[in-house]
Amino acid sequence: MRRSWFFPIILVALMAMACSSDREDSAPSVSATQAPAVQPAEAVEAPTPPPTDAADPGTSEQADGGDPPGLKRQELTDTFAELVLGDELVTAFMTRQEIMCLAEGAFAVFNDERLGELGLNPGSFAEAYQQPGLFVFGDWFDISDREAFDLENLALGCVDWRNFVVNVLVAEGEPIDRARCIASQISVEGLRDVVSDAMVVDTGEGFGKAQDEVASALVACYLNEPSTSVS
Repeated sequence: MRRSWFFPIILVALMAMACSSDREDSAPSVSATQAPAVQPAEAVEAPTPPPTDAADPGTSEQADGGDPPGLKRQELTDTFAELVLGDELVTAFMTRQEIMCLAEGAFAVFNDERLGELGLNPGSFAEAYQQPGLFVFGDWFDISDREAFDLENLALGCVDWRNFVVNVLVAEGEPIDRARCIASQISVEGLRDVVSDAMVVDTGEGFGKAQDEVASALVACYLNEPSTSVS
């Protein structure tokens, strides 16, 4: 089965423990700082090759058949968009605009030479995407820490990750109000951890290194919910 960001069963246990506890205090809330609201065009601006590159065969020598850099990059973008937009597991949690922002910016993180070194091309990307891990680049390509950081920045600018967390939690059965409460308490660094798990390296946990932070937020939000009485 393909990888997902599904909420782990251990969090259900945390809720049960919180419900039966006699303590009235709840986990401290983290300030609900929004992820950087960067427009897709501001996230990463894909380099445009000079007009002479396409006309002069001598300037378009590349690996994998010598395609012009702009064409190879566009093919990668098109492959990304086609695969992700056709994947209901992703489109349930991200909008088309967010996915297209990722598709149009992700490969600008790497220059043309680096794409060749990594063996990152439409075929290899499509093959990696069909494996568990979706588009976690670091699981299939030997990207550097700097490239991983740049991918995270791109994703933070393209996607509303708090809304992403809300959508995942609701899909797992959490009430919408509680899901929003949990997402609001995840720190900016916690959101970066969610991004890293989704796009860089799959930790095998629901929200990556942010798992503990999300679990604490769940307990806090669960305990702070107003009690209801049946008349």
